[in-house]
Amino acid sequence: MVSLDFSIVPAIIIFMTVVVALNYILFKPLTRVQTEREERTTGVFDSARKNLEYQMDLFNRYQTTVKTSRLEAYRLHEQVRSEALKRRAETLAKARTAAEQLVHESRASIKAQVESAKDQLGREAYDIARGIAESVLQRSA
Repeated sequence: MVSLDFSIVPAIIIFMTVVVALNYILFKPLTRVQTEREERTTGVFDSARKNLEYQMDLFNRYQTTVKTSRLEAYRLHEQVRSEALKRRAETLAKARTAAEQLVHESRASIKAQVESAKDQLGREAYDIARGIAESVLQRSA
């Protein structure tokens, strides 16, 4: 059987001294290193996560800005195109009016020339007929 004597007391004191010494020499520094390591790795992950969130926010703002700029560019393009078509229609209308006026004036001029040519041909026909009549009448007389 086990008998308790006082020789166990130094063993307990040595054991407790070793436990306290190991606690200060080994366990606390090891725990501190592990905690620091955990903080650094978790901190790096948190920092990376925050950086990724910031970058995603920047990317989303960039996408929004690009989309807004494209819509504005399309709107301006459509506005310029609309104005160009309007000016084109106005120019075509003016050209059509000018062409119709020119055609009307040309027709009037041609009609006047035709009337003048008819009158001149009528006079020439009359003069030729008179000349022929005089020739015929002089020969037969």
